Order: sequence, then structure tokens, then C-alpha cells
Amino acid sequence: MSNKFLSAKRSVSIAVCLLSALAVFFLSCSPEASFETKDVEVHLEVKNISAGFVECECSTNKDAYYLLSICEPWEDWDPVAHPKQFMMLALDSAYAEYLSWRNDLLRAKEFNVAPFASHSLEYGAETHHFFTGLLPDQDYWLFAFAVDPVKMQPIGSLNLIPIKTLDESKMDIHFEYRIKGVWDYAYPVDAQGKINEYFPYITTTCDSLTLAEDSIYTHPEIAWYFVVWSLERFTNPDLADVHYGVHAVKNDGEQSAEVFQKGHTYFTCFSGYDGSFRHTTVYRFVWTGDSCEYYFHDTDSANIIHQFL
Repeated sequence: MSNKFLSAKRSVSIAVCLLSALAVFFLSCSPEASFETKDVEVHLEVKNISAGFVECECSTNKDAYYLLSICEPWEDWDPVAHPKQFMMLALDSAYAEYLSWRNDLLRAKEFNVAPFASHSLEYGAETHHFFTGLLPDQDYWLFAFAVDPVKMQPIGSLNLIPIKTLDESKMDIHFEYRIKGVWDYAYPVDAQGKINEYFPYITTTCDSLTLAEDSIYTHPEIAWYFVVWSLERFTNPDLADVHYGVHAVKNDGEQSAEVFQKGHTYFTCFSGYDGSFRHTTVYRFVWTGDSCEYYFHDTDSANIIHQFL
């Protein structure tokens, strides 16, 4: 994250040239929610810190736009001594990322592009947020401040919280898997069996015939190989399809990338995402329309990766 901010420092002259004109254009073309810019207060609270994520809550005393973000500390910068400059750099960095995202979509001939305010800023009274893909035992700056989306300027004061991630994960999450008709459901639950709608996790399903094509034939080897194959795809946080709460997929060809075929055997893999993978659970089932068979459960996915890579 800090590298992005540093690159934003170098490219600030380019971004500023487009800043005001584009912001006014976007906001005039797309209706935005009403917002306040006077006497806006932003409250930021850390709820949970683990090895690879930070859970926080951010709220405002009025309906307003605000930037909520995290970055590694800059060795040459003191946001306490220079909060206004820090807020402007952070806002420029967020806008530079937005321009890159918008440019890619426009080149792909996608013209329904969200304006900066709704794409990059938070809005309203309260936001419950996870920052994932963090490094263990690492210092970070978690921060938030109000933004005027028309003038593209920070307003009010900077709310900054220095934090340090843990050296080991304390994620406490397990999974339940249910199939009903053409729908399958993933339930992340805590130690008491209560659904935890906030912890980040990943999931993927694969036909055993696909795994067999990779010369993995016996059932135990299929399962182990599948865990490594599916989870290693997500070691890059930008590629991880992170889910929260109950996740349901319809498997009749309309909404699912993996359409279940009658008589086929499938493996569905779940893992908590905390910088690395935690409490991995794999289910095996034969698709009959309403069937699910528990296959195996392992709570130390690091051992799986180590043994089978």
C-alpha cells in the first residue's frame, strides 16, 4: 500500500490536472446521495487485529463521504505533524487508483462506470470493514477522514490509528456446507456454531473429473491435491474472491460457474483468509439433486501446503 502512495507522490502533478474537472463531471452525470461538509466528525475504532487482517468500524456524526484506508508507515513522513498533507496524498492516491480502474473499463468498452465518490469513498453513518491480505507482525497506519467529493478535498481532522498485526493468526472460524435443490450454501461459524458474518474466507468447487485430468486418481490424493490447487490460486490477495457471511450459489447454469451434473462427484473447499489459509474444510458430495457427504476437515492448512506442494 505504501508503494502506491509513494507512486502517487511522484504522479501527483498529473492527477491534480484532471482532479477537479473529472470529479465535477462524474458527479454531475451520476446522481449522488446528499452529503454534509460542515462540522463532520469521523470516528474510527479497531474491533479485531489478527495476523492477516484488521477489522474496524468507522462512523460519522452526519451523512458524509469519507476515505477509509490502511497503509504501511512512511519512513520519511509524520502524519501527526503534517495531517493535512497526509490526507491530500492519501486522497490523491485513491483517485489515481480510481483513474486506472476507470481507464481499464473504458478501454473494454464499459461505459457504466461508477463515479469516484461511490467507487472509492465510504458514505453514511457507519461502516464495518475488513482490511485483508496484510502481513503478519507488521506495522500499519489505519486512517479515516471526511471528504468533499465535489471539491475533491479532505475536510475536518485526520483520524489515525497505528496498529501492528499479530505474528500468528487468531482466526476462530469453521464452516458448514448445505445443499438444497439447485442451491448450495456456505456457513462460516464460530466455536459456538453461530454464523460469523464478518470473517473473510474463500471458497471454490471443482468436479472430480477435472482433478482426474491432472493425473490425480485416488480419492485421498484428489482431495489433498484439490486443497493445494484451489487455495494456492488465492495467495495473491488481488485474485482472492473473498466472501463474508452466508454465501449461496444457484447451480442450474444461471448463476454458477460450476454447473453440477447428475452423478458427478464434487469437492467444495473453504478456508478462512488471514494472510494465509485457516481452518480449511473440504466437502465431497455426489450431485443427485439434494446430497452432501462430509469428506475431511483439517484445521492447519499450512501443513497441507507444506506436505503436498
